[in-house]
Amino acid sequence: MKKTLEFLRTFEQTFSYVLIVLLTVLLSIQVINRYVFSTSFVWVEEIARISFVWLIYFCVASAARENRHIRVGLIDMILPPAAIKIITYVADTLVIIFNIFIVWFGVKLMISTFDYGEKTPVTNIPMALIYAVIPFCFALMVIRMLDYNIRDIFGSAPPQSDATQSETYGE
Repeated sequence: MKKTLEFLRTFEQTFSYVLIVLLTVLLSIQVINRYVFSTSFVWVEEIARISFVWLIYFCVASAARENRHIRVGLIDMILPPAAIKIITYVADTLVIIFNIFIVWFGVKLMISTFDYGEKTPVTNIPMALIYAVIPFCFALMVIRMLDYNIRDIFGSAPPQSDATQSETYGE
């Protein structure tokens, strides 16, 4: 399991870096073409938009890996540590259930768009391939959140860093 999680982490990071580089190169080409040569490639904007959306989903999954999603820090200041733990586990359980629903409906969306043969207007990329990021990244979030919470319950989760805590409390 540890090797699988490590592979997923490496894949997430590498794919995110590739998407950032792709976005930078594509948008630079588009800007240069538009303002220097007074022309543009039609396909660049479509690929850049798809890359940006995929990058966002991968970053959200990465935030789940690092346990860095937005949360209400006021509760941590008011309640005792035991109550905070319980509320955190309940909230994480609800988020995991929500993510499982998104995975389910994301797969249904992929199948539906594949059955109808929907493609992007310019590059003719199957929309099912583009929508694949939704169930994939939400499944990654489920895996990451389960892993973190299981390790936290058994005492092997890394503690929140001081930087994370100070960001949470706005210090």
